[in-house]
Amino acid sequence: MRKVIPLIFSGMMAIVLALGCGGGELNVDEAYSVLRPVKQLELPDQVEDNLIVTIDNVADESSSYKNRIELYINGRRVNPNWLVSNVEKTFTYKLRLRPGYYEVKAYYYAYIGWGEERYEIETQELVRVAHDQRTTVSCNIAKQPNGEPVNRNMYFKTRNQPIAAAPAAPVVRPEPVVAPEPVTRPTRSQEIVLQVNTTPVDADVYVDDLNVGRTPARVPVDRSLDHTVQLSAPGYRSAVKFLDHSFFRGKKTIHIIQELERID
Repeated sequence: MRKVIPLIFSGMMAIVLALGCGGGELNVDEAYSVLRPVKQLELPDQVEDNLIVTIDNVADESSSYKNRIELYINGRRVNPNWLVSNVEKTFTYKLRLRPGYYEVKAYYYAYIGWGEERYEIETQELVRVAHDQRTTVSCNIAKQPNGEPVNRNMYFKTRNQPIAAAPAAPVVRPEPVVAPEPVTRPTRSQEIVLQVNTTPVDADVYVDDLNVGRTPARVPVDRSLDHTVQLSAPGYRSAVKFLDHSFFRGKKTIHIIQELERID
């Protein structure tokens, strides 16, 4: 029995360590809800694509046939949201990420000789992603005729561009509209609950242009559809959030927490 206890303890520790590593894969559409910055910036969330990763000259129909790319952000593999062919020349990942600093790295896989070789593409430093800028991280692979990169040490180039500000929402508080009872309510398996909280509280909540109450509010919606949520309160700018139904996978509740901006 003295030998069994240490073995059990070792096995439990291995499970804890494996869970703590937080590995796994995700696709482009899941990046915003899953990834967190290495170092957080105190900035509001951004709803547009604010990080573009582009890797060019990957594969072609001659010597670089079947060459491919794997992208990693903060150690998590990001899968493309398009069907990748065996002669994919350009890999472009358009992501929405929370403001902060991220570790961006990619691997270029080339079939050379009888096997597949792996080459790393990295950045010189952490990539800064802001709420009001679009950060482009790009690399054009210079290759030899057999597909092998000219330089084994490859680096991304980083460029930032401001994102055009959206027009301010109207200040006038819309008249409450009583939401009619839906003709066919989604079944429980089709429902997902939006838990909406705001600062200040008691803000009007509009889901798909229908008034569904005031915050804090719990609103069941159809998980198979996209939804628009508008939050309004007197003396504050209205906030609008677009919810893509692809974010609902595997979730029972979506939390929307919004601090409204006061109008001076």
